[in-house]
Amino acid sequence: MDLDQNFPLSLGNRASRLTHYAPSSSSSSWSDSASIEIDIRGQLDSKTGIFFSEPKKKHIKQLRIERQAYEKYLDSFVRIEDKRYLPNGRVMRKLAPLRAMVGTIVLSPSQFRHKHMRPLGTSFFFSEHNMTVDPLISAIAEREKLNTTKTVSTIIFVSTRDSRGFSVSGYIDLEQSLRRFKVGEFKCHPWTDIFAGRRRLEPNNQDLSFVTWKNANVYYNESDNYRILPDAARGLCFLFKGDGSLLPIEKFITEEHPSCSFYESEKHGFCAVYDHRIRRKI
Repeated sequence: MDLDQNFPLSLGNRASRLTHYAPSSSSSSWSDSASIEIDIRGQLDSKTGIFFSEPKKKHIKQLRIERQAYEKYLDSFVRIEDKRYLPNGRVMRKLAPLRAMVGTIVLSPSQFRHKHMRPLGTSFFFSEHNMTVDPLISAIAEREKLNTTKTVSTIIFVSTRDSRGFSVSGYIDLEQSLRRFKVGEFKCHPWTDIFAGRRRLEPNNQDLSFVTWKNANVYYNESDNYRILPDAARGLCFLFKGDGSLLPIEKFITEEHPSCSFYESEKHGFCAVYDHRIRRKI
């Protein structure tokens, strides 16, 4: 029996519930006495009208990210002459392997995926590899292993400009951000490009706190390590979930304030690094 024809289902952007009847043990026909409830979680694509389950949606998003990354890789081989005489970027990317300099190896999509898109793993440390010379990147490299081993927990405040030139600022949970990137999760900071100096560290609406000064939008998110506690007297505070320590964000460093360091970076803008020595792990 085809459930799709006999039990029409209206699917939205959230979880929908479908109830259908299961065959009884004494007969192969469908019985009204037994019913099964199935949770269907996913999202309806507004363009195609196709419903994608959560695993399928994540797989499609991963393929899109890999395709965009490979296109950027091919764009690095495009020369000024190509832009002058070839009609569009798609044609230029197709001809990139043929027009590359002698001795240059252009990776195929499968080779590029194997080399660049696989997760790094939690045992990988950027501080053990070549990095750009930058005060903020050097400070993060010093704290990478301490955050991974849960010895120190670090929050980074960044005030910079986004890709469109608008001012943005926010607080980033360093341990969570590095870990999510190393295991290959979505919507995380591109730490490989940041440590190499190709990208800036820009906060986003997935971080602890994020402000877009263009339209004054404010976002708050709890992380794996911190809870957000707005305080009328102290202002914004972060509560570490492991030992319950409160990290107030104050204008001046006090005895109760965690260790705080300030950095001025030409690439990343004004940055403040707050370190909390963990007394009890989560």
